[in-house]
Amino acid sequence: MKTLARLGVLAGLMSSLWLAPAMSGYHVATALPEEQVLRILNNVPVFMITNDKGEPLTFEIPNPQDQSKKVQVFTFFISQQDAQTALNTIKTQQPDVGRVARVSAAALSGALKIALESQKNPAVGVDIIPSSQQLQAAVDMLKKSGDLVERNGRILTKDGQPFAGGTPLFFLADTKTGNPIAVEAQVRENGQTRTQRFIPFYFDNAQLQREVDQARQQRPELARDTGIRVIMLDNLVSTMLSSNDPVAGQIQLIQTPDAIQFAVQQQGGGNQAGNR
Repeated sequence: MKTLARLGVLAGLMSSLWLAPAMSGYHVATALPEEQVLRILNNVPVFMITNDKGEPLTFEIPNPQDQSKKVQVFTFFISQQDAQTALNTIKTQQPDVGRVARVSAAALSGALKIALESQKNPAVGVDIIPSSQQLQAAVDMLKKSGDLVERNGRILTKDGQPFAGGTPLFFLADTKTGNPIAVEAQVRENGQTRTQRFIPFYFDNAQLQREVDQARQQRPELARDTGIRVIMLDNLVSTMLSSNDPVAGQIQLIQTPDAIQFAVQQQGGGNQAGNR
């Protein structure tokens, strides 16, 4: 797996100042070259279960298009705690494997690279496991907005299609247009502080809510003019890859402080997932 880079850039936001709407369109209809999207995701820590050599543990499933063939699936966890729970299960069910396995931080760009590879090579696949708590928060939010409905115990889109789930990302948006709001903050990189303007999408709804509440104390109009919305990770990445607006280069995916701290500690100890 591709190792993490520039982890400290967004680890400590200081003096955040929410600004004007940054994009046009709720679905963020802007895009970037593939390499730039990979660079953005390379700063986002996620978690894998690896062996004592740092190689990801994978599993095989039948190929949906050809049951006689197998697909090697790489699993990424958004939450380090969820990865640890899965590791504990492996230790119970497969002691020989679990004895040398561990949770390792990896870059989200690795998941995207495998997803892109799977379009050409159906023998590999990727599974990104979201936090169940955050997914439920997203479902509740989408029900409230009318984008999801519950019928006969099933969660459906407003068009009546089954809800596919996924990894939710939460963002602050203009209440009238749904456009994401940019933020300007002081960030530290290589021991230096600089001002950076970016468009944050959070994996943790409560983390975003805390920052918004703090910003609203300084700018009360934010309570009237903005609200938290949600978009799924695969939708955001697909959109980023499909058009040409340079402002999309300001998108940043914000992991939790605990996730960043775990990844930084692993990098400091030289304990990283292996390169693929």
